[in-house]
Amino acid sequence: MIDINGWVCIRESFSEEGEDEKKLESIIQTIESRIADEMNFSNEYYDLRRVNYSVYLNLTVAHNRQGGHVIDFFKWVSSIAVGSYGLLYVIDDEDKNGYENRFKVWRMRKGKIDELNDPFLSPINPEIEE
Repeated sequence: MIDINGWVCIRESFSEEGEDEKKLESIIQTIESRIADEMNFSNEYYDLRRVNYSVYLNLTVAHNRQGGHVIDFFKWVSSIAVGSYGLLYVIDDEDKNGYENRFKVWRMRKGKIDELNDPFLSPINPEIEE
């Protein structure tokens, strides 16, 4: 089973010089279109909404097998909305690289994605399960 949970604050720029409301609206429409057209897999939930003048994307995925398209989508969001920031927590109990008992964290900031080890909930056993 693979579980993915994450959030992103959508921003067009990470500096005031790059802020542009029209560009942000275009980015939001592009993300909404991709969610509607390509991210309609079963067992996945994408929620893009405005909250107090900010735009947030929340996503939840629960699959029996690997769902690499979600990480690709996360990377794509970072590439078109370089000021965005957020986290994607991934646990795959069938991971072949020794992480079946650990979360991997994908961090988005300043147009870049980093894959990190989780210091908070890992190892799953005994931190959250026994």
